[in-house]
Amino acid sequence: MTKPRLLIAAVIGILVLGGSAFALGRTTQTNEPAVDPHGTALPAERQVQLSLVMPSPSDFDGLHAKLIGGTMPAAAMEATVLTDEQCEPDGQGISHCLNRLRLPDGSEIAVRHPHNMDGVPCLAPGENVRLVPALEQ
Repeated sequence: MTKPRLLIAAVIGILVLGGSAFALGRTTQTNEPAVDPHGTALPAERQVQLSLVMPSPSDFDGLHAKLIGGTMPAAAMEATVLTDEQCEPDGQGISHCLNRLRLPDGSEIAVRHPHNMDGVPCLAPGENVRLVPALEQ
């Protein structure tokens, strides 16, 4: 075999092996519970009450978040969590995580989710949550 043909065969072989490794490495749907970025198991469904003012930290009574960017949804709707950042706790042990969420129309909003990570998991990228605008609006 000539050098150019040998080189082409080697490149094709590498591409085929790389594609096979990629296909084998992809995750598949499992029955395992989803986890947040910090390793805490998440409930199957979560609802977030969305407010224009900083709410009390999320706790046993539900999840709360403050809208800090984008338009407040007019009604309850599903959203997909895109990010979970700035989770360092304050002096009282409360994290004020920054999350971007994608709404069904493709627009995005940004929220601050105050919570103690020891008791309430972060909103996890890829997680679908139900947003409910707070009654104070």
